[in-house]
Amino acid sequence: PVNCLFLLPVFFFQMTKSVTNPEELGGLASQMTNDYGHLALQGRMAAATAEPEEIGFQIKTRVQELGHGCIFLVQKAGALQICPTDSYTKRELIECARAVTEKVSLVLSALQAGNKGTQACITAASAVSGIIADLDTTIMFATAGTLNAENNESFADHR
Repeated sequence: PVNCLFLLPVFFFQMTKSVTNPEELGGLASQMTNDYGHLALQGRMAAATAEPEEIGFQIKTRVQELGHGCIFLVQKAGALQICPTDSYTKRELIECARAVTEKVSLVLSALQAGNKGTQACITAASAVSGIIADLDTTIMFATAGTLNAENNESFADHR
């Protein structure tokens, strides 16, 4: 399941980046759905073989919560495609992406509890999640034009 978990934050980042190009969201949502499907199958196997049984339940629950987060994210992507200029929907999409990234970290921690060898993966995923969240926030503020330039340069100059 860990392989699929590393792909999901990449798609969330691409989704939030695609706020400026909503026509790309459909393909990204489809790919994310496929990746989550693979994760769900692998997560079911990991939960069935986890010891103790409580860890298996935790893996199953967190994978389901991630699935619900993915559903909301896909819904927001669809809403943004319908109305690509709606800034409220853009913010909601970014918030959903951030929430899903957090749920990915929770799935990883559940997997780590069942398998001590995934600690390096969890550390890397947490670092990636933090970077993605920081980039999302910066992109959102820069796109909105609320960051103050020091020497009259625009965000587009550096993008």
